[in-house]
Amino acid sequence: MLLRCTQKFLTELRLKKSEIAELPGVLHPLDEWYAHVFFLYPRRKCAIFMHANTGFCFFAFDRTRNQLNDIRGLFRKCLGRALFDEHYPGSVIKLFNERLEDIKIGQTIDRKIVSLINRRLWELGYMSDYSPDDQRVHDEFLAGLDFRREITLKDYRYPIERMRDLLADLEELKGTEIPMAKKKHEVLEAFFETLRQGRQLEKNMTN
Repeated sequence: MLLRCTQKFLTELRLKKSEIAELPGVLHPLDEWYAHVFFLYPRRKCAIFMHANTGFCFFAFDRTRNQLNDIRGLFRKCLGRALFDEHYPGSVIKLFNERLEDIKIGQTIDRKIVSLINRRLWELGYMSDYSPDDQRVHDEFLAGLDFRREITLKDYRYPIERMRDLLADLEELKGTEIPMAKKKHEVLEAFFETLRQGRQLEKNMTN
């Protein structure tokens, strides 16, 4: 599997040039992903991972430098959670786990995918902006969104639908029923619950 990182993420990882794979592409349709690191709030460093062919993506919120430096472990953990949230059957999870055994780090080569990542981050930032009245994050709106499926691509299909179609066409999964996506937002909700608790603590300390 090839994880293409933006220059910002590569700088965060502090990899040697010899540790960055120079691969023009991959053979398996599940094997090419893009990764980018960003700030959603001050001191809240996050990462986004996006599948190159479908636009299917997931986030790692509020991570330390050490957690980000273990990009392979972080990617495996967050992808596993995303697949679990989609209720994919065991055969799908098994196939992904097989592909995840060897993860190479490379550089981004497709500006369209990077542009789509930036679009997701703009949408995420817009929906999580502060209210000028009470400095409260719009948690109820952001926690109710799933950026893997809410934003359509140029072919008017959600990324989650494109991923489902890709999985259904794979020879390794022939005969496997791929379920329709279901709305689950535990990761987002847990992240914003942490923010709420932090803001409440700060408020109590100032009172």
